[in-house]
Amino acid sequence: MEETLEEFLARYDPSAYKHPSVAVDCVVRKGDEILLVRRGGHPYIGKLALPGGFIEEGESAEQAVRRELYEETGLCVKRLSQFGFASTPGRDPRDWNISLVFTAEWDGGVPKGGDDAADAGFYPVRLSENSLFVGSNEAELMIVLNECGELDFDETKIVKDDILAFDHAKIIAATLIKGR
Repeated sequence: MEETLEEFLARYDPSAYKHPSVAVDCVVRKGDEILLVRRGGHPYIGKLALPGGFIEEGESAEQAVRRELYEETGLCVKRLSQFGFASTPGRDPRDWNISLVFTAEWDGGVPKGGDDAADAGFYPVRLSENSLFVGSNEAELMIVLNECGELDFDETKIVKDDILAFDHAKIIAATLIKGR
């Protein structure tokens, strides 16, 4: 006799598998500028980051990204769409973390740091060869494109980045490459 779903679920042990934390990050563009927050806490305290954070229990990714954007910047956005995800092992020093990446268009308003963001604002960004410029600062990448001409997250390496937290230099570069 075949096992029922109820019997299977009664003996299933979800702790047998390690689960990643799931977060959201959002690239909000205003012309050639991107909305960034200055981290008010560890890890990467004082560095710039994309607005985002962990998805809370019972919340969809779309709800989480809108909530995080509002909590950290005071802004609401339009044309929110899922861009991709960042899952390279070691991308977050705290634990195994996968981030769902969204893009959005600025819908007006002046960003103001809130929650765990010490500050928020729009920064000019541009990509030139293997350099990502954020204002007058430079993050150096070793960019590898996949067969479709998109940034390969696993193969692209951050060579030097004293500006941005986590792997956000790669995320921003990926959106700039796709937007060309």
